[in-house]
Amino acid sequence: MDRAGIVVSQMGEYSRVKLVRHTACGNCGACQLGDDQKDIMLVAKNAVKAKDGDLVEVSMETGGVLSAAFIMYILPLVGLFIGLLVGQTFFKGSDVMTALLGLVFMAAIYLVIKMNDKRFLRNEKYTAKILKILQSEHDGMVPLA
Repeated sequence: MDRAGIVVSQMGEYSRVKLVRHTACGNCGACQLGDDQKDIMLVAKNAVKAKDGDLVEVSMETGGVLSAAFIMYILPLVGLFIGLLVGQTFFKGSDVMTALLGLVFMAAIYLVIKMNDKRFLRNEKYTAKILKILQSEHDGMVPLA
């Protein structure tokens, strides 16, 4: 996955990058980018020393994107279902307690993911990389966004 983005801030050897929408996107809102308030922000390894305001090319392996999506969306859903099954076993007849236990399991999975955030960032598979500077704000040109 290669996308263009604008460097927003520096975080040591990493940079926070706001991804630029594709021109083909339009304003359909299917990917929640139809509203300017819903920009996609990501942290990318900045080996090319891009500075704030630079337009850069960001890349992440497709396998890494799919694995990250699995971790963030499927694992919590599995936790919810396991919690619901455990709740049905222990709280027969109490739908509220079953639902609460499902939500607790899902929240616990999200908490484990959040606690491992730095480990994921160190793993090359899950880390986006800035490949090159497409346009530097410091060249006297105006950035695209």
